[in-house]
Amino acid sequence: MDDLVTAASFADSAEAELACQRLELEGVRAFVIGAQTAGVMPYLVGATGGVRVQVRPADLERAREILSA
Repeated sequence: MDDLVTAASFADSAEAELACQRLELEGVRAFVIGAQTAGVMPYLVGATGGVRVQVRPADLERAREILSA
């Protein structure tokens, strides 16, 4: 299995979940990383890189295009 790479980072889990759903609708498999930390210890979100949406390396460019549109 490929390692995952971060397509985008968000300040809260709701934004990250919406971005993940948008990617999934476009056929890009995506995962939200760090949502639990944001919910339980929100003060750590900045220190951990935010709530991240991650994809396969092969999908990174397309995912960033989708999220920037």
